[in-house]
Amino acid sequence: MKQTKQTSNLELYKRLLSYVGPYRHYAVISLFGFIVFAAMETAMSHMMKYFVEGLESRDAVLIIYIPIAVVIIRLIHGIGGFLGNFFISRVGINVVADLRKQLFAKLLYLPNRYYDQHNSGESVSILIYNIQQVTGSVTNAIKTLLRDGLTVIALFSYLFYLNWQLTLSFVVITPILGGIASLVSKYFRNLSRRMQNTMGNITHIINEALQGYRLVRSFVGQKYEMDRFNAATDQNTRFNTKYERVAALQSPVFHLIIAICMAVILYLILLLWKDSPGLAIAYLTAAGLITKPLRSLSTINEIIQKGLAAAESVFEIIDMEPEPDTGSKELVVSEGRIEFRNARFCYEDDKPALKGLDLSIEPGTTVALVGRSGSGKTTLTNLLLRFYELDSGEISIDGQALGQLTLASLRRNISLVNQQTVLFNDTVANNIAYGENPEDIDRERIQQAASNANALDFIEQLPQGLDTIIGEDGTRLSGGQKQRLAIARALYKDAPILILDEATSALDTESEQSIQQALETLQKGRTTLVIAHRLSTIEHADKIIAFDHGELIEQGSHSELMKHQGYYAALHAAQFNE
Repeated sequence: MKQTKQTSNLELYKRLLSYVGPYRHYAVISLFGFIVFAAMETAMSHMMKYFVEGLESRDAVLIIYIPIAVVIIRLIHGIGGFLGNFFISRVGINVVADLRKQLFAKLLYLPNRYYDQHNSGESVSILIYNIQQVTGSVTNAIKTLLRDGLTVIALFSYLFYLNWQLTLSFVVITPILGGIASLVSKYFRNLSRRMQNTMGNITHIINEALQGYRLVRSFVGQKYEMDRFNAATDQNTRFNTKYERVAALQSPVFHLIIAICMAVILYLILLLWKDSPGLAIAYLTAAGLITKPLRSLSTINEIIQKGLAAAESVFEIIDMEPEPDTGSKELVVSEGRIEFRNARFCYEDDKPALKGLDLSIEPGTTVALVGRSGSGKTTLTNLLLRFYELDSGEISIDGQALGQLTLASLRRNISLVNQQTVLFNDTVANNIAYGENPEDIDRERIQQAASNANALDFIEQLPQGLDTIIGEDGTRLSGGQKQRLAIARALYKDAPILILDEATSALDTESEQSIQQALETLQKGRTTLVIAHRLSTIEHADKIIAFDHGELIEQGSHSELMKHQGYYAALHAAQFNE
């Protein structure tokens, strides 16, 4: 079982290193720099031989050239270190950027079910924190391995050259160090994974508290949020403390082993050394210099395990199946007829959201969907946009089955105004023309859409008009203004099918009347689905469809359903008697 895990770690690291490929020229320059760096470390050790000889002989040539040689060696050593460190850092920076781009692209194309099961803070944490941890494996671990590994090889080779018998005592400690590294490897990996999970919880709490700061303050929920945040932070602190305890203990143990080895070497030199004192000093200098890179190499496992734990979570998302886009045909809307045939769907296996829906929506009509929360209204529009796939049955537009259509062509032909208005920290114009290529944005169409949405008046009063940055999620706007911008966005898109999910819920009475007039103009010649809890806003719809527990209960015009005195009439009466 342990061998399987090690193989898995190796495969994970090999996959991570595959991202280095496009930047291998930087890696080659870095390798050359570290070779120079290691060679100069050895040269500096050898200079001690000439220093002792100069000290004994007082040779004028050695007295002049030894200090000059030391400066030159250190200069070349510094150049090698710069080339190695800088170019391996460039590799790491580019690898992290590529991973981050790939992960973000995958997150944008994952199916809705992923977001149903994962909070946004977790995804943000993986995108920011976990990928940053990968830098350790790509940059720091490789840098340590190359720089200190090559230095150890160069110094060991020099020590063997001077006295191979003494040097064997250093070789003896290698399996001991390897055994210690193997013992702590699994512990580091497990703790790193837990630390990253707790960081996801922390990020999630921060996102919720800061995005909902108005709600937090209005409910005096600061203490509740602080308690949640402190609990998650304390949990992260506990894992970090355990991690650092083992990491801190690992280094002294390694140092003690190396110190014992150095003591043995000192004893043997004093007892058995037969060469010149200059070579003895050179040997001791090289043996002393080798301890620092050995200590650095002892921490490489810790760095790698932290990076592998992060890479594991990153690749888990990258390997997920994207939102299925099985269609190959482009949707062509000639009329706008929408048909549901025995459409069945469950969010969970035992909880059907739609139970065999049969429904035909005629072209150019406005159809209102009503019912209690959870009755299936929003599910119907989610399925129309293919945010979810049907379990069975079929949905078609003008006879074209949705499963045969490309997602892009389907969604280009449907405009959505959601009850949860989403705006971006960008200009008013870019929010209205969202999704349009920047070079194709039509300012006149933006103004017309804003005018039809009764938004132009307040836009013109903003400091830079259409070019005003509206803040994160439109925080500088009122609820009604944000909703009108969302409606203007749908008007700008000008799609033949329109979905209005509580589109006027945040508007005051005067604005709502203006918007209703604009929407009536927009709906002419278009197929429109309206989801509304305020039944007064949909009384003029061509057809009203009532849902309950995923089933179509009744349908007809407002007057027909009121005469029928059934489910819709009961909803209507209950709302107006509140």
